[in-house]
Amino acid sequence: MTPNLWQRVSWLSARDEPPPAVDFCLPNLLAGSVGLVAAQAGIGKTSLLLQIAAAVAAGIPVAGNLLPAPEKTGRVVFLATEDPPEVLQRRAHYLLRSLERQGHGAELAQRLEANLEFQSARTKVPNLLMKGAIGESGLDRLNRLALGSRLLILDPIRRFHLCDEQDFAQMAMLYGLLTDIAVQTGCTILFSHHVPQPASFADEGGPAGALGSSAFVNATRWVLNLTDMTPREAEDFDIEPTARRDYVRASFTKSNYGPPLPARWLKRSAVFEGVFESWTPRVTDPS
Repeated sequence: MTPNLWQRVSWLSARDEPPPAVDFCLPNLLAGSVGLVAAQAGIGKTSLLLQIAAAVAAGIPVAGNLLPAPEKTGRVVFLATEDPPEVLQRRAHYLLRSLERQGHGAELAQRLEANLEFQSARTKVPNLLMKGAIGESGLDRLNRLALGSRLLILDPIRRFHLCDEQDFAQMAMLYGLLTDIAVQTGCTILFSHHVPQPASFADEGGPAGALGSSAFVNATRWVLNLTDMTPREAEDFDIEPTARRDYVRASFTKSNYGPPLPARWLKRSAVFEGVFESWTPRVTDPS
């Protein structure tokens, strides 16, 4: 029988005792909760998620100054459902080389080997939901992976269900299943989601299109959105039009459990394939 996980708040304790400490897996992302990384296809969600995974597993910053090193580290499970093992091996190779150049130490590979399970999961993906019916075996598999883990990454969420992502009720149910896993195991879940970009906004820096179903955004308390540099921004920053796709804006469009997190610019490394580095724009003088 599933234990009763509802917990009543004591008003007497709230009056007489100091507020309890809050455990964050990443800044403003509660341990045992669910977060979302949203972007268009091909923008680099998997690359950035791997850098986040390495940060939680080894206690290092994410892409320079995007996020500071987590206060706590732990086991991370990353299920990459779109890339074969040889592609993931390349990602791991270049990320390690980049981090070693930044001075994180030769022992970093040992720490990641111990704490980060980076798996190519293109077949037999755990299915959580199929046309409103819960995938019990998939739910059980993810529960077992989350148990004892600090962070579970699902990339992308589309591969973990067989439902219509425009159906609010089904996506709300899917999000509820992810939340159940996170709460019951204490493991934070971070999933990626493909986002369409409306043509009318593409060149003006407008917001990304609806996230398949608004159920994800409505329920999630931590959303990181990745967008390409627009032609107008490239002109402002004196970036060649052919090079603007190397620059990505990372914006925390939801971050409910703390002060707003600043948006940052990232640049794809010219040396280390698939690795994001921090970048600070220089606005050209209009005169």
